[in-house]
This record gives sequence, structure tokens and C-alpha cells, in this order.
Amino acid sequence: MSSDNHVFNTEGRSFLIKFLRVIASALPGDYLKTFVYLNLIDKPRRAARLSLNTFYRIDHVYAVLQEFAGKYRGRFSVLEFGTSDGYAFTKILFATKYLKLENRITVHTFDSFEGMPPAADAKDLDVITGNSWVAGEFKGRYQKLLDHCKARYSNFQIHKGMFAESLTDQLLRTFRSELPVLVWFDCDYYSSARVVFERLLPHLPNGCVLYFDEYEQLNFGSRFTGEARLVHEINSGVFGADIELVPESKLSLDTKRIYRFVRTQPTLRYESISTAAHTPQLVHWRGNDSAFP
Repeated sequence: MSSDNHVFNTEGRSFLIKFLRVIASALPGDYLKTFVYLNLIDKPRRAARLSLNTFYRIDHVYAVLQEFAGKYRGRFSVLEFGTSDGYAFTKILFATKYLKLENRITVHTFDSFEGMPPAADAKDLDVITGNSWVAGEFKGRYQKLLDHCKARYSNFQIHKGMFAESLTDQLLRTFRSELPVLVWFDCDYYSSARVVFERLLPHLPNGCVLYFDEYEQLNFGSRFTGEARLVHEINSGVFGADIELVPESKLSLDTKRIYRFVRTQPTLRYESISTAAHTPQLVHWRGNDSAFP
């Protein structure tokens, strides 16, 4: 009883609840009250929230490219796994061109271009509706994509084949001199995403952005299946107790798709442009006592 009273009293102090009660008092009948609330208050409020917070998967690309190009020296790589017909790949390429970063960033994409393989096991399946991906789905047009990119861009490589085969030791070594800044997992399957992460793990610098395109698309982001399972395993210590994927809220809005790679014993670091360093002389001097900074 006391708990109910607490809820009622809290709501009673809310300006919004008081405002809604004033409106309700002017409307006759519960049916009309409900109709007005659902259509003139609830729906517009939901629409406004969605328009502000809905995540579009290209949102973060420009922010990531600008961040790393502005903060760190050298050349970088962007890696996409799961090209299909190149929808995201060409948009990422154009972003490097728009930002005038073609000479600093190489964009790699990986795909068999034969469509998805069969699911490896239940960890790849839709357990909500049973409407799982099928072998051959999302087949890409390799030659058309290659011709399109050759006519417009120079800073790209398209790797045709299965992930485990195309991520060769020689290619991985190039990522030591062109550190990855964004790894785009559009693998759909847990099994495919895990293969990629296992191969890339020794070549990921601290702070690298990892994006999982299908995180919430399979089974609401259940930790038992899909790319969400891989994120859960990483943060549960399966790949090492010193490795974590930290949710990147500044880039992801209301989605759980974007993370920063962090390793407490890093083997790779970006070279900062800034020469500022921590010193004993650094002091944050006191100013005024008001609420102003």
C-alpha cells in the first residue's frame, strides 16, 4: 500500500501529470479521453523521440573518420565484412573522398559474393519467428561493384572469398602499418563474425571502433545468438581477461551496435598528433564560486 502511495504521490508532483489531468477533466467520457491521449499526445511524442534518436548506420562513419584523421598520425584502414552489393562500402568510400582522406585511409571489403553460406548451428538462427537467413541470400555483383569503384575511387581493396581465406597473414601484416580505425561487422551469422574477430584480434589497436550491423536484428540482440553473442563472449573473457568492448554512446544514439576496443595490455596504439603530456605541474586552478565555469 505504501509503495502505491509513493508512486501516486510522485506522479502527483509531476508537471506533465498535472497538465494531463487538466486536459482529461475537460473531456467527457473515458473513450474520448483515451482517443485524445493516444492520438494527440502519445503518438506525436513517440514520433518526435524516434526522429531524434533513430540510428542510421552511416551516421557514425563521418564522425569516426574525422576523429582519427584529426587526432592521430599515419595511414589507416576501414574494414567491412559482408559486402553484398556494396551499399555501405561505397558510402564509406565516398566519405573518405568527401573528407579528402583518400591518401590516408584504405577501405577494405570482404565477401564471397556468392551469398550467405548455410547456418553453422543454432547460434546463427532466428529463434523468434524461425524465419532465418538461407544459403545464397544477399548475393553480390562482384564485377559491377569493382567497375563502379574503379571509375570513382582509388583507395579501396575488394577481397573476394570466405573470410578465413581472404584474411591472409600477408594482408593482416599491412594492418600493422595502416591501423584499423573502423571494423564493420555485417556478417549476420555469429559463426562468421567470430572467425573475423579471431583473425583480427592481434591487429586491433586500443580505441578502434567496432560496428555490428546485425546486433539487434537477430532475436532482439539476445546474448545467445548472432553478433550479440560475440560481443557477450568478448566481454565475458572468452578471448582474454584483458579485452573489453565498451559501448560507444556518443556514436550510437539508441542502438547497441557500436563499441570501442580496449585491451589493458595493448600491442598496438595510434600515434597521437598532440604533444601534450601529463606533468606534475598541471593544475586546474580555482575560479569563481558561482555555477559558471
